[in-house]
Amino acid sequence: MKQVLKLTKAFIWEHKATYLVWVLLLGTQSLTLYLYDQTQVILGDTLLFSCLIIFSYTLVAFDRWQKKLRQLQLLQTNFSHELLPSSTSQVEILYQQIAEELEQKLVAELEHSRLKKQEMLEDFGIWLHQVKTPVSALDLLIQAQGNDPKMRAELFKVNEYLQLMLNYLRQQLDNSDLVFEQVALDKVIKEVLKKYALFFAQKGLRVEFIDLDTTTVTTDKKWLIFILEQLIFNAIKYTNTGTITFIFNGDHLAIKDTGIGIQSQDIPRVFEKGFTGYNGRQDQRASGLGLYLSQKVALKLGCKLELTSKVGQGTTVKIYFPKHYK
Repeated sequence: MKQVLKLTKAFIWEHKATYLVWVLLLGTQSLTLYLYDQTQVILGDTLLFSCLIIFSYTLVAFDRWQKKLRQLQLLQTNFSHELLPSSTSQVEILYQQIAEELEQKLVAELEHSRLKKQEMLEDFGIWLHQVKTPVSALDLLIQAQGNDPKMRAELFKVNEYLQLMLNYLRQQLDNSDLVFEQVALDKVIKEVLKKYALFFAQKGLRVEFIDLDTTTVTTDKKWLIFILEQLIFNAIKYTNTGTITFIFNGDHLAIKDTGIGIQSQDIPRVFEKGFTGYNGRQDQRASGLGLYLSQKVALKLGCKLELTSKVGQGTTVKIYFPKHYK
């Protein structure tokens, strides 16, 4: 009811000139009839017919005005030429032409900006691929000179950071190459763990699986592996002794470590782009992109990441899957 009264007041205020003219004409007509000694019946009928005409006009005009107002409100969130209300005056036609011209300029500017950004990211991607070539050559040299574990570990980290940047570029370019399929969680996790076997051996970390033997989820395997790589690498990096445990519980996979933990004030921001927190500042090599990209990819997969942690006790990251598991 309040909304109707508010709209009615706004309508009358916008059409105040019309109603003011009506009141002046009605007053002039009534005064003329009175001066010519016309009967009260004629005066009353004149007033009645005038009120009936203005009331009918108000009903029709208010309905049209309200429809136009709704169309304009819809245009605020979704501009489209088809949603533009029909013009009833030359001024409205000009306003619509100005709006259309501004929209065309905005679309052109956005497209130009998108193309420039894509060009820059593609150039950066080429550079990253070129950097990976000498890294591969270094890998061969290390193997030829005795395969030193420490050198291999450091080179592996360089490769991981390069791969992280490549995946970041793919996200920025909005490539939607998702292929959903049934994926066995234990097999995928073991595939990632095999990749990081050297680090587990160096630190003497143990691995534990709980309720993962027959668990499958519907997801994109390649991007799920990307998420697991980031989470497992973080767990290894910040865990010096103990166990990394993988638990499937109903609708989510929990990755729990016995590492140094994350300070409570840092936890709400761990998924922010570029945020490294206290641990990252101490490490001096954190990019602040791993968890950010993992959450972004997870959302594209219909998943969600949640993180809990206590300093000195460890961190648990949960991957919530859509309800297509069995």
